[in-house]
Amino acid sequence: MPASYSVSYMVVSFMLRLHCLRSFASAFPFAAAAFIGLASCARSQPATDAPVIVQAAVEPSASRSEAVSGAIHASDLRTLNAKIGQEVVVHGDVARAAKSGSGLHFLNFENSSLSVVCFAEHAKKFPNRSPSETYRDRAIEVRGTLERYKGKLQIKLIDPKQIRILEEGSSPADPPEGVELKPIGRDAWLSPAGLRYEGRDPAGLTRVEHIERHTRDQPDREGPHGVFDGGSAVAFAVIDEAWTKAKKTQLTPRVEGDRSTYLVSLGRRVGYLGGSLGRERGHPALSRVLIVFETGTPKIITAYPR
Repeated sequence: MPASYSVSYMVVSFMLRLHCLRSFASAFPFAAAAFIGLASCARSQPATDAPVIVQAAVEPSASRSEAVSGAIHASDLRTLNAKIGQEVVVHGDVARAAKSGSGLHFLNFENSSLSVVCFAEHAKKFPNRSPSETYRDRAIEVRGTLERYKGKLQIKLIDPKQIRILEEGSSPADPPEGVELKPIGRDAWLSPAGLRYEGRDPAGLTRVEHIERHTRDQPDREGPHGVFDGGSAVAFAVIDEAWTKAKKTQLTPRVEGDRSTYLVSLGRRVGYLGGSLGRERGHPALSRVLIVFETGTPKIITAYPR
């Protein structure tokens, strides 16, 4: 094709395209502007082989305080299992605390498979360098990332700021009214809640006399000694209350052959820690009642604050 025809063809083609673009702009001004803007952006960006990534809008992340919505009771395993990998605040009663030969400290919650573990390298940051001793038999609140290790839930304790003891108060609440036990035979009594105190302990004390030892301190007794506030009649009323709560809440007892135990938190002070250990610790308040009974029966073997 001659050069003159080629140039003429290009000019005519350009004029036709310009006419179409002007017509399009007149009919759809907003779309034309967007097209021109995109063309300008494309010219202004350097060429690259990297793919173009389009980011979707997302909700802003919740703050730390909002993410941790509230303390979860250690026995609420359904909620805890749904929060694996998240930071949680858990509270509950420590039922068992121990230290392994490798220096690992662990705290096991009552009625829960959740454990708090503290390695030897971190344990030295805690009072007496022993978390297992500091938090033994205490009601605690702990914050940390919830993990699953060998099928069980755990929280690693690294810093003392993660954990605190939940005190029930240093002075007794208004004590409940005392109850009167009804004699039902030789060395046998029945409480208003249907608890039976029958027989004698290995020392020859009746079950009532045995429990009454826990209504007064024994400062020289080795180890811990739970003491009820309010005297004998109040003590048996508190035991009735704890038993009734255990049944109402369907608390699972710890069964050991012909003996079982309930550890019931009443959410208030019911006594204090006596004995030599209580003296060392300043007689801290206790809010739980340990009840030992014959498995499958309401026959009480012993009961005391813990």
